[in-house]
Amino acid sequence: MGLSASMWTSVSGLLAHGNKMNVVGNNIANVSTIGFKSQRMDFNDYLYLSGGSASGPTQIGAGVSTYAVLGDFSQGSFESSNSGTDLAIDGNGYFKVRKPNSDQMYYTRAGDFYFDKDRQLINPQGMRVQGWRVDNSTNLTLNRGATSLGSTSTTESSYVGSGTPTDIVLDMWNLPPQQTHSVSITMGLTSDPGSDRTTNPDNPMSALWNQWDGTSETPLASTAYVGKSDIDVYDEGGTKHTMSVYYDQVALENDDYKISGLPNGYTVYEYLVTIPPSEDKRTYGGTITYDAEGNPQITGEKTFAGTRKAGVLMAGHLIFNESGQLVNQTAYTYGANGKDAAGDPLAADTPCDQDPGKMASWQPTKISSNGLPVFTANFDGKPLANCVSETAANGGTPYSIAENYIIELDLGLRNTANNPAWNNADTSLASLTTKAATPPATQKTLNFSDTGATMTSPNRENTASFLKQGKSIVQDSDADGYAAGILSTYQIDKNGIVYGSYDNGETLALWQLLLCDFDNPQGLYREGGNLFSETKESGRARQGVANDAGFGSTNAYNIEQSNVDMTREFVQMITTQRGFQANSKGITTVDTMLETVIGMKR
Repeated sequence: MGLSASMWTSVSGLLAHGNKMNVVGNNIANVSTIGFKSQRMDFNDYLYLSGGSASGPTQIGAGVSTYAVLGDFSQGSFESSNSGTDLAIDGNGYFKVRKPNSDQMYYTRAGDFYFDKDRQLINPQGMRVQGWRVDNSTNLTLNRGATSLGSTSTTESSYVGSGTPTDIVLDMWNLPPQQTHSVSITMGLTSDPGSDRTTNPDNPMSALWNQWDGTSETPLASTAYVGKSDIDVYDEGGTKHTMSVYYDQVALENDDYKISGLPNGYTVYEYLVTIPPSEDKRTYGGTITYDAEGNPQITGEKTFAGTRKAGVLMAGHLIFNESGQLVNQTAYTYGANGKDAAGDPLAADTPCDQDPGKMASWQPTKISSNGLPVFTANFDGKPLANCVSETAANGGTPYSIAENYIIELDLGLRNTANNPAWNNADTSLASLTTKAATPPATQKTLNFSDTGATMTSPNRENTASFLKQGKSIVQDSDADGYAAGILSTYQIDKNGIVYGSYDNGETLALWQLLLCDFDNPQGLYREGGNLFSETKESGRARQGVANDAGFGSTNAYNIEQSNVDMTREFVQMITTQRGFQANSKGITTVDTMLETVIGMKR
């Protein structure tokens, strides 16, 4: 190996350190770039020339080469901002964006997003941020053959990352009204002799039901009950209505009767779910026929309006144990379950054309797929709209009309045994009577049956309860449903969920941001513009959502700064400069040595 070869060895050092200075300079240049990930250059020794010596084989190095340029994908610090669409990922993950008018996808840590004039969430280059639409539709189903109700699902996902992501667009600017499908009530009742405000020796379990008079201006006197819950509910047009639930204790024993079948210390309350009788547009009876297209036609209906039970949507009982905990419940609605020839209490082809004022017309209600009793309401008189689909024999079997609005009632218990019959499962409200043709001289006895079904509500922290003394109160009530609204503000939470707040007081989850990660981020290709693209070396992107499966959280009003460490870069600059200078000295030294060799010839 000659002197000239050693000069080229130093040249390789100059080239390598020059390239490294490019990397250091690029890092320093991007010290303020949002979401930038710094790089470092690693060297490796170059080709070795083999030779021989008395001590054995020798190798003489021929220089240095660039080994790899590796990215530092550690998280940068956060900088606060005044924009709710500025997002920083605290942890693993990348935002996924789509190039406009293309299917090309890119990935970025730079979350400086905003909504454009078309309400699309984009970055400064116009890339469309990807996510899943949240499904806010209600899809309540009933056990044993009853169909679903409410709007159907038209979106890919509801709070989970599944399906095909799409561009995030605030297209829910105008919020259509949502009718109420679920009502939840938590109340505290009292247990004392004075809590039985309404009594009926012939029908002690339905005294409150018997007392209700829908033809009166005041259907139920304020002295007839011990507690009351008023809840706002909405019809499909977004009109608000008041639903009232009345409670009154049932005395288990007095001079006229005795109710047995319950453990010692148990307490029973009767309840009524009602609306103002004037708003009750339900109909019953009539004849169902079918047109040429198979659509049902109903004629000869009768109206609830003007009957004593106009406004009563559900009647039932709450059973508390000796500790004051709600342990069981009954629920009856008009014509909920007739029986067909096979004795099926939930068959949909059973005629039921009975007077709603008769207790025999009130049957154990159907149970939703959530294990909750349901009742129906009709505020506008439109038949067969968003209702349980019933069937009847073609030709006009008399049958009760299915009402418009189906609502499930959650008082704290769910029938988790999937048994649609609770207490007094196969009997009507009339079975809870002690009335006889000739009243006997002895005390009357009513046996209260128990199906033994396991009933819990795991999603409820509190259920109905009672105290030994005090005043009955409603601790909490809630109902879904709302009037129409216009989007006023929006926000993004740590789970990447985009919430819209509307002027009707509702806040709905609209979208959920998509996050992606890679098994080998070093294999990502830097596209410029704070963007990365997927390569064979990086592996396929793993999709997910914030705060789940190892993905970080999304922090609004923050942007991730560059992770360039200036101290480290200055040290790298100094060592790179020294390395470059030293290699240049190697070249000048070899040049001097060559001059000496040339000068040997005189």
